Amino acid sequence: MGLPFELVQHTADLQIIVHGKTLTDLFKNAVIAMFQSIKPEAKNCTYNSDGLLQCTVLSIKRNVVVNAPTREDLLIDFLSQALYLCDVHNEVYLDVEIKQFTENTITAMLFGTKITGFENEIKAVTYHDLNVQQKDGEWQANIVFDI
Repeated sequence: MGLPFELVQHTADLQIIVHGKTLTDLFKNAVIAMFQSIKPEAKNCTYNSDGLLQCTVLSIKRNVVVNAPTREDLLIDFLSQALYLCDVHNEVYLDVEIKQFTENTITAMLFGTKITGFENEIKAVTYHDLNVQQKDGEWQANIVFDI
């Protein structure tokens, strides 16, 4: 199986298409894709042949609880909360454990590491061209980030 996300050419922003077998997988993969797409630099981590940052240990844990009125709002708010934690603590999150998931609530544990820098800086998660849908038996989301 290939990567659970793909980068899409965009003139001024960063755009990704994320895939997941379930909606829960989609949300998990969206967080990982967001952070992998900015090409973070971290000590004791290296890039593999797929261009993904891999760390031997993800020692940082951050609990996230988000409530929102719609599935799309939940995805945007979840990603925005992870981005906020990244900015505040100078960390990236490369794994996610979803503890509770409903149409309007997500509780998750983010696993990450300190970073020394990154290639791209995401300013915000946007609603521009946002699309969350089930297609061909899997979930897919189109997400655009303001960089």
